[in-house]
Amino acid sequence: MKVMRETIVSTARELFRSRGYAGASMNDLADAVGLKKSSLYVRFPNKEALVPAVLDLTLQETFGQRVSASGQWDDEFVEVIEFIATTLTDRGRCVGLHLAYGTSDETPIAKHAVRAFFQAHRDHLSSILSRAMPVDVARDIATDTLARLEGATAFVAIFGEKDAMKRAVRLSIEEAKNAAAAKSMPSR
Repeated sequence: MKVMRETIVSTARELFRSRGYAGASMNDLADAVGLKKSSLYVRFPNKEALVPAVLDLTLQETFGQRVSASGQWDDEFVEVIEFIATTLTDRGRCVGLHLAYGTSDETPIAKHAVRAFFQAHRDHLSSILSRAMPVDVARDIATDTLARLEGATAFVAIFGEKDAMKRAVRLSIEEAKNAAAAKSMPSR
């Protein structure tokens, strides 16, 4: 049976998302995709080697071909954070954050991949926002946006409070639009 790499990676993502890094095993993954464990190890030498692939797939899905039809920074920002919020709400947790709590200095490849994952999110949001405001302000708002979305995910997962995510999105949009408006106001 031929199992595609993408199937292995997407299945690993769901195992990491539901069980965390420590709770997911190569045995579980091999069983889930219908491979012998030895065949899985040929493709990925260990569980840690899966983390960069899992997070790269997630980044590709989040930012890959996503460009606002209007070409306006605010439309693109809204589209991206609403996509992230919907994904987090539907799945009940962020695989990157779940992995962040499971990796350590003992898993340097995974730890680096998690850091790169969140850095890529912040950089992408910052690049959108910096079209309408100073770079340092854009970076701060991108950071605040990600913190809000991740925080709201906890309330979705624990209490089923989807309104927390809606508020996080609304506040992030308001903060960005206010910063852009402040930049465009003439100084006195």
